Amino acid sequence: MSTKVAQANLTDAVKELRFRWERARSEWDDHASRRFEKEVLAPLEPMVIAALKSLEHVNELMIQARRECEDNG
Repeated sequence: MSTKVAQANLTDAVKELRFRWERARSEWDDHASRRFEKEVLAPLEPMVIAALKSLEHVNELMIQARRECEDNG
């Protein structure tokens, strides 16, 4: 799987998670739901952003490595 595909998959999964959470939240609004959102969902956002940035960096490194291999080829 390419890093671009991984980025797209991760982005899509987060969008789907947000959509489903909003639907669940419309019917589940109590202390447990707020705790779940605070302790589970909220920390995911910065982790996903970091993962996406890391995947982009890996993609750039792979492009650079390919270029260097082609130049030496």
